[in-house]
Amino acid sequence: MPSITTREYNPTTGAFVSNISSLSYGRIVVGTHSPVKVIDFAFTGVAAVSDVKLGLMDAGGVVVNPSPSDPWSDGSAGNGNFGCMHSVGFSSQTAQGPLTRHYAGLNTSGLASDTKNIKIGQRSDTVSQFVYLDMLLGSNDVGQNAGLYKVFFDFE
Repeated sequence: MPSITTREYNPTTGAFVSNISSLSYGRIVVGTHSPVKVIDFAFTGVAAVSDVKLGLMDAGGVVVNPSPSDPWSDGSAGNGNFGCMHSVGFSSQTAQGPLTRHYAGLNTSGLASDTKNIKIGQRSDTVSQFVYLDMLLGSNDVGQNAGLYKVFFDFE
């Protein structure tokens, strides 16, 4: 049976911090970006993964992106409130944020084929690329505090 471990890295050094079961962005001042969280996904119980994607399923009431611009082939947009970038090697420059690529919207279908997922790929047969996440809170987002990401992947 395949399983996933989410691992967090230090955004300054790239050093492994710990395995995590949830992300906390801490307190975010309205109008500012949160610190960037750096994670990856390690897959066990599989020989190899492919077509790795990350979908934002619930934004906890925060507006994700009312009008996506500058779409890229990975599914990300050049604007929005939930940043998501990825790289094969750790990038301290990206980790210092704020992120320049974002979710174009929520995955409302719950499916891997949803166009709002971001293709994050892998850096080895069983480990995803590094994923950088941040968020921006607007004045209408005060008091919103929960979200949900989902990982999609094919395996053999």
